[in-house]
Amino acid sequence: MILAKVAWRSIWRNPRRSWVLISAVAVGVFTYVGIVAYIDGLSLQLVRTAIELQGGHIQVSGTGYFENPVIRTQVTDQRIVVRVLDALKGVRHASQLRSPGMISSAEQSAGVTIVGVDPMQEPAVSPLSGLITEGDWLSNDPSAGEVVMGAALAERIGVLLGERIVLTASHLNGDMSAGAFRVRGLFTSNSAEYDKTQVITHAAEVRAMIGFAPHAASTVAISLGMDQGVQEVQAELRARLEGHGVEVLTWRDRSPMLVMMDELMRLTDVILVVILFSAVGFTLINSFVMVIFERIREIGIMAAGGVRPGQVRLLLFMEAAFVVLIGIGVGAGLAAALIGWWSSVGLDLSAFAEGLSRFGAGAVIYPSVNPERIATGLGMILIMVFLAVLYPAVKASRFKIVDAMSHA
Repeated sequence: MILAKVAWRSIWRNPRRSWVLISAVAVGVFTYVGIVAYIDGLSLQLVRTAIELQGGHIQVSGTGYFENPVIRTQVTDQRIVVRVLDALKGVRHASQLRSPGMISSAEQSAGVTIVGVDPMQEPAVSPLSGLITEGDWLSNDPSAGEVVMGAALAERIGVLLGERIVLTASHLNGDMSAGAFRVRGLFTSNSAEYDKTQVITHAAEVRAMIGFAPHAASTVAISLGMDQGVQEVQAELRARLEGHGVEVLTWRDRSPMLVMMDELMRLTDVILVVILFSAVGFTLINSFVMVIFERIREIGIMAAGGVRPGQVRLLLFMEAAFVVLIGIGVGAGLAAALIGWWSSVGLDLSAFAEGLSRFGAGAVIYPSVNPERIATGLGMILIMVFLAVLYPAVKASRFKIVDAMSHA
């Protein structure tokens, strides 16, 4: 307790120097927390896009479909999967029929993926019905002959809302099958690639066009509402569906690039801390070397009065700890204010919207604070401070009492 009081008073002997050190730490913490919150927000948006537009938290499909998504590797009977899913709590699901095909307008043609859905079930696992920018979501009439598509795809083939297009796909018997549809709605998502390649229509229309069996599905998308308990649900589904010729994959299984990106971002935290606080560490070393040389005689008197070398080291560590903790408090407070404002308005990156959408991110990024990652970073900061003060503290504890007391 006495050492703590001495350390606290010591740092305010030279308030200008102390505030310079506190400011350096605060700027480092502010920058670190802000960048990590931005990176986490971007990562979360990429993951959310992958989950919402590419099959949910978990996807059930025919064995081998993910590796080779052809129409013949369809789920043999979705009723089996649905019965299992209905028995689980907190699980939302929707079936899809998918087939590669061609879309043609009066002006242009393009290769697309034709996706058949149940308009009533699909909103449970996908946000598409809420992303309509022109027109409406699919009606409940399975024979209405309508599609919704990305606004980017509509622009690409030169078709407007309400106009007709032709979809062509390969039938299971090997023949080509085609159908005329009217554009009922246009959507815009965070993924430019998705918007340019997906055409959504009724499952009944795709079933008739391709020749799917009445209860067949290419995939069954499963949403859990949060990215928690995914592994447990996956294991349970695998156990219950064993022997039915299906595979159960989480979004991590289907998106290895996103998983690798997340791991790289965690490595970035370490690199960021090292870069930001290396300069702060050298500043601390220089400052505390100056401190001990200014206080050589004082340290000698303390040692003569019975203060042990370990206590001298502890005193300097306490002084550094007080400076750093104040700096962390100031930096974290400023970062919290920024993130609070940032969370309400978002960081508008419209100038880079096209590039971001290629990766599945929107033009506005909202920060996300991961307490575990922030705590890890702050812990690393404290370790770096300890290492920075180690040399001055050891040097001070090794002063010879007689020489130190006679120092002018």
